[in-house]
Amino acid sequence: MTDAGTGPADAVHLSERIAAPKDAVFEFLVDQDKLLRWIGASANIDPMPGGVFWLNVTGDDIASGTYVEVEAPNRVAFTWGWEGNANVPPGSSTVTITLTTDGDHTVVDLYHAGLPDGDADEHAMGWTHFLGQLTDQCHQEGPR
Repeated sequence: MTDAGTGPADAVHLSERIAAPKDAVFEFLVDQDKLLRWIGASANIDPMPGGVFWLNVTGDDIASGTYVEVEAPNRVAFTWGWEGNANVPPGSSTVTITLTTDGDHTVVDLYHAGLPDGDADEHAMGWTHFLGQLTDQCHQEGPR
């Protein structure tokens, strides 16, 4: 289940507990084929600091930025914004996903910072949906 945290008005913090080991969940963040199983219609990613992050989320909505941090299997951070959207342009906000082992589960903490006033709620709804998809895909993958 996704839990929304409180924080600054320009940020989203969500947490999801997934019944899968941390290294298996991490693969869904950095492997392009696995990424597309839970979010997006197409992607071009190079998961290394400075590498490209380009994600066609819905077929019409494209998010882009660059990777800031990739620390296997604990953390991924990338800039985020929407192509053709002056309110949240490419690279204007930052998504940080941290993975923590909790027994035989992994806690996924997603923090999306730097959003303009009024955009956090909409992004929280989207991230909540996609974290649910991530959970489903990790469960389908099964134990390793």
